[in-house]
Amino acid sequence: MFKPDIDFYSPINLKSYNLDQAMRYQLNMLENLDPFTRRHSENVANLTCRMCEYLHAKKMFTIHATICAYLHDIGKLFIPPEILNKPTMLTDAEFEIMKTHTTIGYNMCMKDLKLRPYAGRSSLSS
Repeated sequence: MFKPDIDFYSPINLKSYNLDQAMRYQLNMLENLDPFTRRHSENVANLTCRMCEYLHAKKMFTIHATICAYLHDIGKLFIPPEILNKPTMLTDAEFEIMKTHTTIGYNMCMKDLKLRPYAGRSSLSS
């Protein structure tokens, strides 16, 4: 049985990749709307960083992938809080609205020159 020598869930190893002020601002806004999504984004970034390290990915790829992970749900900033934080199951109409966060996030990143590199598929190689 394969026993990994790395704890993928340990936040101790998540390096600070100097998210610029615009990205930190967006993530802080997201936390104000939905702390669960902010924590989720941090967890996804941590796992992404740890997997890149485990796979011995190049540093630039690891940085890029980690930032992408932080930003992957940034479009949820534009989902109405009553849908984003709804404690019960979403209706079909609400779910359709929730699904738009991916396109909204992509468009948001494409419009911002600092975020544009994280909008789509990277040309960075591992």
